Amino acid sequence: MTNLPKTPLRLSDFYDYAQVTECVVSPLGDKAAYILKRPLQQKNEYTSNVFVVSTDGSTVPHPLSRGQRTDRMPRFSPDGSAIAILSARATDMADAADDAKEEPRPQLWLYDLLKGGEPRQLTQHPEGIRSFCWTPDGTRMVVSARSPSVEQTAYLKSIRDEKSPGPLVLTRVQHKTDEEGYLDNVQTHLFLLDLNTGALDLLTDGNASELDPVCSPDGKWILFRSNRTGDPDNNCRDDLWLISLETREVRRLTYGDVQARHPAFSPDGQWVAFVSSKEPENNYALNRLWMVAVADALPVPQFPHNLGQGWTQIGGIIADTVVGDPVSHARVYPISEQATNLQSVAADFTGFLEGPIHFEDREHLLALASDRAQSKLFRFHLQTGASTVCYPLDESNGTVTDFDTTGEHTIILANHPHTGPECFRLEPDGTIRQLSVASSSWIAQRTTVPFQKIRYQDHDGQDIEAWVLTPPQYHGQEPLPLIVSIHGGPMSYEAPEFEFETQYWANRGYAVLLVNYRGSTSYGEDFCQVIRGRWGPMEHDDVMCGIDALIERGWADPKRLYCTGFSMGGIMTNWAVGHTDRFQAAVTEHGVWDYVSAFGTDDCHLWWQDDLGVPWQNRSAYWHTSPASGLTHIHTPLLITAGEHDWRCPLSQAEQLYVSLKKRGVETELVIYPAEHHESDSRPHRAVDRLRRIDQWFARFGGIPTD
Repeated sequence: MTNLPKTPLRLSDFYDYAQVTECVVSPLGDKAAYILKRPLQQKNEYTSNVFVVSTDGSTVPHPLSRGQRTDRMPRFSPDGSAIAILSARATDMADAADDAKEEPRPQLWLYDLLKGGEPRQLTQHPEGIRSFCWTPDGTRMVVSARSPSVEQTAYLKSIRDEKSPGPLVLTRVQHKTDEEGYLDNVQTHLFLLDLNTGALDLLTDGNASELDPVCSPDGKWILFRSNRTGDPDNNCRDDLWLISLETREVRRLTYGDVQARHPAFSPDGQWVAFVSSKEPENNYALNRLWMVAVADALPVPQFPHNLGQGWTQIGGIIADTVVGDPVSHARVYPISEQATNLQSVAADFTGFLEGPIHFEDREHLLALASDRAQSKLFRFHLQTGASTVCYPLDESNGTVTDFDTTGEHTIILANHPHTGPECFRLEPDGTIRQLSVASSSWIAQRTTVPFQKIRYQDHDGQDIEAWVLTPPQYHGQEPLPLIVSIHGGPMSYEAPEFEFETQYWANRGYAVLLVNYRGSTSYGEDFCQVIRGRWGPMEHDDVMCGIDALIERGWADPKRLYCTGFSMGGIMTNWAVGHTDRFQAAVTEHGVWDYVSAFGTDDCHLWWQDDLGVPWQNRSAYWHTSPASGLTHIHTPLLITAGEHDWRCPLSQAEQLYVSLKKRGVETELVIYPAEHHESDSRPHRAVDRLRRIDQWFARFGGIPTD
C-alpha cells in the first residue's frame, strides 16, 4: 500500500480541526481522560466531549459523551472507577423550571466506568458549578458555586426576564468582564456534596468568594483561594486558606503578599506549593514557584467577616518614573499585615511558570513553564532548586500545554507543528506515546511546514528571536510576499506549534513572520517588563527589524509586505500603520485604538492603572502611547474586525478608528461579528470567514490571488 500524496492545507479543512484541550490520568495510571473540542459544520457550533483511553495503548479512545456537549474539567474518582465532569446540558433539571430560552448552566455529571451507560447528574444548582474536587474516600465532593442571597435572587430573576428585563444596577469597580458580561455582587462559596444522598451543604459564606477547592491527602482539609482584602476589584491579592471538613475551622496560609494560583498539596499533606509573582498587580512580573508549610497556617476567628482586617493600608504609594510624577499617579498596591513565610523553589529559574503544578513525589515538583518561546514540562528538585526539562527536549517537538501525573505515570497535552494538540503518555526516557486521535491523522495528509528560528538585533542592540514559516518546497529561490502576524498579550509568545492560520498562509504561498518582541514572556522578567507603561515603540522596532532581517536574507519581497494581529497584536498593527508606510495592506483584529477612551469601557482598569496611572492625572502618557496618536500618518489600507460584545477591546475602539480613517480618506472596512466576545471563532463559520476576509484583503492590494 502506497502513501497518498499530501495535499495543501485548505480553508475548508478548518471544519476537520479537532483539538484536545484538557487531559487527566487515573489514580493507577492505567487510563487517561481528555476533552476533545471539534467544530460541527452543519450546526455552526463546537462540541466538547470527554474521551477515555488506556495509557498502554491497548485500546482506542472511547467517547463517554456523544452529540453536542460542553464537557470540561474531567476528574477521576479516587479509585479510578468513575469520572466526574462539568457540563451544561439541556436535561439539567434546575434549568427546566426557568425560562426555556435561558442557557443551561454547568452541572456535575458522573460516568460509571464499570457499568457504563448514561451519566448521573449530581447537582441541580440554579447558578451552576464553577469547579470541584473529590475527597480521598470518594464519597463526597467539594464544589464552588455562586450563592445569591434572597434579595440577589430576586434581582437576578428581574434582569434575566426575557420579555421585560429589569435595569442593571452596578456597584463594583470591576463592573464587567469579557464573556461574563456585567457583574453583580453575588459571591462564590464552597459546598460539600454527599454523593450518596445528594445533599449540598454550605461550607463558607460571607462577602467574599472562595475558589478552586483542593482536598488534602488525608481528606481533613480543603485548600482554597480567596481575596478578603475588602477591595478585591482594586488588587490581585488572592490568599490561600484552609477549612476543616469536620469542624469548619478556617486557617490562613498567606497574608496578602501573593496572587496564589494552581495550589497543590505535597503527598504527605505538610506543604502547599503554588504559583505567584512577587508583585501581584504587575502583569509583567515573573511567576515563580513557592511553598508554604501547612503547620504555619493560623486559625481565623469569624472567618465570614474577616474582610480587610489586619491590613495596615490599602493604597500604598509606589514611586515609578515610568508613569510620570509618582505623587499624582502612582501605582496602587495594598500593604499586607505581615510577610508570609514563603519557601522559594528554584529562585534562579528564569522561565515563566504557567501552571498547572503537581508533586511527583516528596522531593520533586512537576510544572509547566515557558522558556525561550516553548512551553515545557520541568522537574524541580525541592531541596536544591535544580530544574530539568522532561519534555520537549528540542525545538522540533512543539510545546506542552497541560499535563497530569500520579508520580509514576505522566500524561501530557502536546502541540506539535505537524500534528496539532494531542494527548500523549510521557515515558521516563523522554519519549512519548500518542493516546488520542484528534487531528493528527488528517493533518498527516496535508502539507505542513516547519518552524525556522531566526535571531537578530533591534536598533537598541537587544537580541530578538522570531519564527519563520515558508511555503512547502521553498529553498530561497525568490523573495516571497510576507505576512507579519503579531501576537497578543503582550505577555505571551509565539511557539513552534500547529496553528491553523499560519500553516494555511504558508500553504497559500506566503512567508509568515512571528516575532517574539520585547514584552513577550519566556525570555526572562527584564525582557518582558521593559515595555511596562511604554507600549508601542519597542515592540514596533523589534517587528520592523525582523522584516529587515528577512529582506536581507532574500526571503521577503519588500514590495509585498502585509501585517495583521489580534488583541495586543491588533493594537500593534494600529501602531505600525501609524509609524510606517511599508505595508501594502494591514488587518487589525479586536484591538484598542485610544487608551483614554478605553479606560472604564473595557475590563482592564487595574492593568491600565498599573501601567499608566489614571487618565485624568496622566492623560499625556495615555495619549502618546495610544495608536490614535499616529492617526494623521496612516495611509495603509486597513481592514478592522471587532466583536459586538467584546469588553476586553470594546467595539467602540474599532468604530473610532474606522470613522477616523474614513474622515481622512484612508481605504478601510469594518467587520463586526454579532454577539462575539474577545475572540473570532466562537462559531466555526466565523473562524473561516475571518481567514477568508484576511486573504481577500491582502489579495486586493497585491497579495496572492484568492480562488
